[in-house]
Formats: sequence, C-alpha cells, structure tokens
Amino acid sequence: VLSKWVGESEKAIREVFRKARLYAPAVIFMDEIDAIAPVRGFAYDSGVSERVVSQLITEMDGIEKLENVVVIAATNRPDILDPALLRPGRFDKLIYVPPPDLSSRLEIFKIHTRNMPLADDVDLYELAKQTEGYSGADIEALVREAALIAIREDLMIDRVYMRHFNEALNKVKPSITQEMIKFYIEWGEKAKQKLPKEHLRPQVYT
Repeated sequence: VLSKWVGESEKAIREVFRKARLYAPAVIFMDEIDAIAPVRGFAYDSGVSERVVSQLITEMDGIEKLENVVVIAATNRPDILDPALLRPGRFDKLIYVPPPDLSSRLEIFKIHTRNMPLADDVDLYELAKQTEGYSGADIEALVREAALIAIREDLMIDRVYMRHFNEALNKVKPSITQEMIKFYIEWGEKAKQKLPKEHLRPQVYT
C-alpha cells in the first residue's frame, strides 16, 4: 500500500475497496494495520500515513456505502492506531485475542507435526503443557527446530524423538510475556472508558 509516489498509497486503498464492492460479498483483511494507519501527526513520512488514514476513513464511511463488505484488521500495537478508525461505523468491534490455551496449543502441535514422522515417545500433550506463553508461530518454530536437531544428529534418522523436542525447548523461547498480556488488557479497559457505549456491543473482550 505505501508508496514513495504522491497519491499512489491512497489509490491502492481505493482499489482494494473498489474490488471488494465489485465482488461483494467480500472480506477485506488488513494485517498489521498499525503500519499504514498510525496516529496522525506523529509519523515522519511526508504525510503519506495521514493521507492513507484519511482515505481509509473515506472508504469505510464515505459517500459510497460498503454493502456486503466486512472490513477486519489485526494489530499488536493498538495504542498507536489513529483513534478515528475506532469510532462507530468503522471498526465496530474490538476483540482481544489471547495467547493459545492448553487445548489450542495441542491442536497447533498436531497441525505442525501431521506430516512429521514422530517416535512413539513423543507426547504432544506434554509438549503443549510445557509451552505456556508460546504463540502459534513459536510452536511452529519449535517443531521446525526439533526436526533440524534430529537431522543434525543423524542424516539417516527416520523419526523425531521426544529428546529432540526437549532440546528444542531450550532453544526456542516464548515470545509472549506477562507484561505484554497486561498491556493489552489494560489498553482494552481504557478503550472501554473512552469509546461510546454503542461502540461496545459486544464490548472489548479481555
């Protein structure tokens, strides 16, 4: 979306929404939206971020209505998003997605090991219990590291053993900390107080 040429970034946003309207029903998903829509007035990019935010707002609640188009965005830095995007009629629901719990981590392990030959001593449930605070990406990295450790041990090995996973646990650490979780929960509580009540149905999940 972001371009060094004046007007190209806004054009890219318009094109995304034009295609969504054309092929509706459609879903527009913006990952890491904080990269293109930070708080206006604080970016040092010749004003391109401010123009992108303005264009997003125009597309979401401008003259041409969005019918049968759902706009979803994800971010791990909600504190730097432009507040105008969080007003009613734009992003109507704010949802906090917590780290995967035990059962979720077990399912993630199953997904990333389904094509991996595992030895009989590999206990995915035990691995799920030992990976509190791991994100899905962390677990994927852990499984990949275990496979690499097995290959380094023996190029002809035909199974990945529990010892390989245990060694990988010492190398791949969780990326989610309690401080991070506390930050998101506190931000959600502040958002509840600042946003109008009608914007919080359902309210910010924490």
